[in-house]
Amino acid sequence: MGFICSLACDVRCPTVCTLTTDNLLDFFQSETSVELMSCQLGMKVRRQTGIMQVKRFFKYFGIVVVILVGGVLVAGQISYHSIGEIDPPPGKMYPVNGGEIHMHCTGPENDAQPTIIIISGAGTPSFMYSNLQENLSETVRTCSYDSAGIGWSKANDIPYTSKSLSDELGQLLQTAQIDGPVILAGHSLGGIVSLIYSAEHEEQVTGIAFIDSSHYDQVDHFGQEFRDASDKQIDDLLATFWLLELADNLGILSLMNAIHDISAPDEYAEEHKMMASFNKWNPPYPTMKSMVTNLNLSFEQGKEAHHDRRDLPIVAISASGITSDGSVEMGGISEEELAKGFKDLHKDLADLSTHGRHVIVNGTDHMSIVNEDTTADHVMSLIPLMGEK
Repeated sequence: MGFICSLACDVRCPTVCTLTTDNLLDFFQSETSVELMSCQLGMKVRRQTGIMQVKRFFKYFGIVVVILVGGVLVAGQISYHSIGEIDPPPGKMYPVNGGEIHMHCTGPENDAQPTIIIISGAGTPSFMYSNLQENLSETVRTCSYDSAGIGWSKANDIPYTSKSLSDELGQLLQTAQIDGPVILAGHSLGGIVSLIYSAEHEEQVTGIAFIDSSHYDQVDHFGQEFRDASDKQIDDLLATFWLLELADNLGILSLMNAIHDISAPDEYAEEHKMMASFNKWNPPYPTMKSMVTNLNLSFEQGKEAHHDRRDLPIVAISASGITSDGSVEMGGISEEELAKGFKDLHKDLADLSTHGRHVIVNGTDHMSIVNEDTTADHVMSLIPLMGEK
């Protein structure tokens, strides 16, 4: 009887919770018992109604989610298929390694001066160096190119390493009949490519400009904890490229870029348009995955070429550094410590030659440094040193 009373009180049904054995029969024959049973029945009905409401909520919520996801995918595909074809290359296509490599040369041809060859950072298309090339070509013949699988150059099956990129450059210059003296301006991983190429073509290379260059020791220089974090980052990058490729194929990236361009148009709109075209018509993801997979091998190949260059004119150009508030940390190394460490490594590159020097371009980061007039001036400073070589 206590259970019935407790239930009645709990559900706030109108009953008396002081029943005894003597009046139990009277209770069940009374209107009060009917009220209690009605209350319990109502409680059951309300419980069933509540369950139905929850089920109905999730049903409609699921429908809304499906509609939203479907709408995003449809909009993404519309955006993806609206991407125009890649603009015609500004330069020429040259047969290399069974495929074609795009190279764009500008500026006056002068046998008395070397040709400057801009070697891009890993996965970076040549048009990203257009400002640097424009500044340099006012005075001297300057060429930029797209390595296989990047920009206007189709991919091949050759693993993406600094040594294979050096071999690719050798074939490209031979095919393009650029056999005179050259100054190599290598940005990022292109710096290691410059080092390898110059070691194998000492008679042709008359100067090297390392533009915020990679260094074979750029991981181990910061200790084991940083090495472990770097290895994990490589694994994360490989997963990221897979996701980016999927998002690109679904049109999500193109939709995001379209929204960005509408909501916040900026001076990079044309650059975004070209990158979207490249991503669709010449996807860089297989090449980038090969680059990341073979990154440590590229560093080892760079180490083999890291030796004394006697009096070869060299300038190592460092970005001033920190792109955020300096609070970013990787493997126990702060961003500020990382920037300082890279400057030390760049000085090491300059010290390979008695005619080497290290400079810093203030107010720049790893990518913006290639657009600075000062960077072009530092590259051009190598030309007068050729006579002293």
